[in-house]
Parts: sequence; structure tokens; C-alpha cells
Amino acid sequence: MQLAVLGVGGAGCRLADRLTAAEPDDRPYLASVAAFDTDVESLERLDIDQANRHAFGSTAGSSGDALAVREAAEANALELQQAALDAVPSEAAGVLVTVGVGGATGSGAAPILVDTLREAIDSPVYALTVLPASYEEGIERNARAGLLGLEATVDSQLLFDNDELNAPTERLPDEDAEKGYADANETIAEWTGALFSTGEASVEGGVSEQVVDASELIATFGEGGYATLGYNSQQVRQKQSFFGKLLSSESEPDSIESYSTIETATRRALYRHRSLAGDLTESVRSLLVTTGPPAWLNREAIADARGTVAEETGGSAVRGGDVPIEDGTHLTVLVLCAGMNRPERVIALVTE
Repeated sequence: MQLAVLGVGGAGCRLADRLTAAEPDDRPYLASVAAFDTDVESLERLDIDQANRHAFGSTAGSSGDALAVREAAEANALELQQAALDAVPSEAAGVLVTVGVGGATGSGAAPILVDTLREAIDSPVYALTVLPASYEEGIERNARAGLLGLEATVDSQLLFDNDELNAPTERLPDEDAEKGYADANETIAEWTGALFSTGEASVEGGVSEQVVDASELIATFGEGGYATLGYNSQQVRQKQSFFGKLLSSESEPDSIESYSTIETATRRALYRHRSLAGDLTESVRSLLVTTGPPAWLNREAIADARGTVAEETGGSAVRGGDVPIEDGTHLTVLVLCAGMNRPERVIALVTE
């Protein structure tokens, strides 16, 4: 699915930067990437194209308050709208706004940017919303403003909880915390890229039994609610050189091995490696995507895995698809569960 990615605020811009760096070479999905922040120095540290970095308002006087930043964004609404429109090319099937709701700029400005953008485009707009770590203090007001503002403007929020990722589990010195959050962003970028690059593989990669294109992703996200993403990737063969391929006698997996690998990966994606913990029965739409070498894409296992997802989500409608990667070394399973009401973690943040 071709996406225009708009990073808002320090955390959102760094995440947009990371998505660019982690984009799969064989499955490009980023139609454009832009960054919006009140902090000029933070913008200068990004690798995003200079022309796509936009400063607005001022950090002065905001005091880390999302409501103050919201006022600055409203005062610059036309400028933000034009910059956002310029960053959404015609080939983009959707817009993904990346934002960390613990910060003032993302929480205050992202809903305004989305609101002005929605006035001018028909494409769906999603938020990749990163929730603050539970130990963080003094962010409740920002988080509440950001989550409620995005609820009112975007089609769906794909949630990533820093408590579930590789972010620091307790307050650390700034230099150590920066490394921890960089690791978390790498995880988010890997999972998000795997999801939205589905359907963008070249024909040389192999022929899918069931293709997951932009319309399938849009239908799964739907309109309104929250989404969580499960991910598991297992190496199933070694990467080979050109001459290694010519001389290879590597045997293909038998049906038992490929079935077991997909079954295990699906259960880990559902129970152990999720972007947000919570009750999956709240989901009303789900998508299961299996990616890997063609010989490992066991059709029976994929069909049964869809049944497992349906059972664990309380009978939600489960779409499915596969992405054969001829030279792939890993089998990857993605489970997107969408249309959820406010998860407990969100309720705790918006009711503070």
C-alpha cells in the first residue's frame, strides 16, 4: 500500500525518519515522507529531505503543553494544510501520521494537521500512535489531548505501547534512554514496514495465492477505533550467494515442518509479540499475512492459522494473504486486529 507518511513532533518525526531508513528495497511502500515540528534543531537532525521538513509555531511558551501547541497549530492551520497536501502525492492510497502522544507537539498539532488535511483529500488517514512508557510522569494531559484529538479526526489508530517494545523500562540517563527509544523505533519501523509493504512485492518474488492489496488493508482498518499488530519472524534458511544458489542442494521443508513453523509463528504473533496488550475479542476485523520463501507457505497451515485468529478474536472477520519471497530467508507472520474500542491502556491515559 503506497503511503504518505507525516511525522509530527519530535517522537513522530524520528519515527518517520526510521520508517524511511527501514523501507524494504524489494517492497517499497513510501510514496513520500514529511516532518512537522516546532523545534528547528530537532528537524535539522533528521535524514528526511530538507524540503519536506516543516517548522511551525515556536517552542517558546509551550512549556511542554499540548494545548499551547494546539493553539500554535491552529494559528498556522493554512500553512500546515498546504505543506501536508504537498506531501501527499496522487499515488498515495492513504496517509499515515506518526506521533508520540507523550510529547506536547505531536499531541497538540497532529489532530489539527489531520483535520485540515481531511478537508482536502478523500484518502484514508491513519495514525501510528506511540503510547508513553508507564513510568513517564507529567505526560497525562498531553496523552489525553493527543488520543482524544486523533480519535475525532483519523480513520483508525495503530497503537504501539512503549511498555511492550524495547523502550527503557524505567527512567534512565538521557543518553541511555535515547538508545532505548531508538531500539523501540526500529521495532516499530520493522513491523509497520512489513504490514504496509504487503502487496508491493515485485512479480519476481513469486505468485501469491491470495494477494493483500491496499483495498484489503483499508477494509481491515475500517473507519474508527483502534488497531494492534502482532508480528513474528523466524529464519528458515540461510542467505546464499549467487554461486551458492547454482550449487545449492538445500532441501525444501516437508509439510509437517512448514505447518508447524506457521502455527508457531501465528501463536507468537497473537500472544507474545504484539504492539499493544489487551483483549483481542474487542477486534471486529482482522488480517493475517504470511511472508516467506514459497516452499514454506503451507496453504493448509495458513488456512488453519486464519481459523486460529478468528477464534482468538471472538469470531471477527479475518482477511488473509501471502507474500512469496523467492530469495527470502525468514518466514514472517503478521496479525492486524482492528476496529477495537478504547483498550485499557488508552482508557487509563484519557481518564487521568
